[in-house]
Amino acid sequence: MYLTKEPLFGNGKAKFILVKDNNDLRGLKIFKTILKIYGKEQANIAILCYDSIGDDLIHGVAANKDDIKLLDIFSDPYSWHQGQNLDALMSVDFISEYFSDFKGVLCIYSLTSLLIHDGIVKVYKTLQRLLMNNADLQILALLHPSVHDLTEIDIIDRMSSTSLNIDSDEDTEILQSVVHYSSGKVNTLSLEYKISENFEFSSLVDVLLLKCKEVKEKKPDPTANLTFNLKLKDDEKEARNQLQLPYMKMQNSDDAVIQNLLENDFYDEEDPDDDLDI
Repeated sequence: MYLTKEPLFGNGKAKFILVKDNNDLRGLKIFKTILKIYGKEQANIAILCYDSIGDDLIHGVAANKDDIKLLDIFSDPYSWHQGQNLDALMSVDFISEYFSDFKGVLCIYSLTSLLIHDGIVKVYKTLQRLLMNNADLQILALLHPSVHDLTEIDIIDRMSSTSLNIDSDEDTEILQSVVHYSSGKVNTLSLEYKISENFEFSSLVDVLLLKCKEVKEKKPDPTANLTFNLKLKDDEKEARNQLQLPYMKMQNSDDAVIQNLLENDFYDEEDPDDDLDI
């Protein structure tokens, strides 16, 4: 189990975390869980809520709602933006105007609404410019890939520093983490995750490491079902160590005789024929 944010954030600060999900409920849980991680770090948080009621989005995430700046564009129950054009609030230009100098985490729920309203080119240029010009700005956004074509998804993917892809299989809880480093290195992990009721990762495990551990644990013991015992007891090991093997014995007198015969070889190495007595 990971006790750090490395599989989600990489080694450094994640500039742009993108949560991609076709199942809105699972995507929402992961979005809120990461949002809570930022809250525990006492980060300055602002949320643009386009697809859900704002209070529902932050429920269970923040102990004090005042710690989060919530812009509820979806419902605006308190008429905070009365007199403002809703079309202007839905535009990515609004983000550029009010958050160009923002220091903290800007959460967008969801990026799909902005793309539908303004298109991929405008959204990409605006967010890329914000991330490049503001070193203190971080973005957490959710995207619904089923709404967009592959080109749009690929462009947003390349802009993100971490892309979290949720497995479409409802029977598994697998999260693929793709971390893009500034050096150009890309690190991909498949993570088995569990989220508690209070929106915290109770488990976040590398699937590959988990499988290797299971294989290692299940590796059969070749001596387990033998009819004879291959394992020696302590007294048997001691007896084995005291056993003197043939190649460990000292040379006897017969060996010396053979050695003497070899030293007094009666053959003439220069001309063997001279030794023949005819």
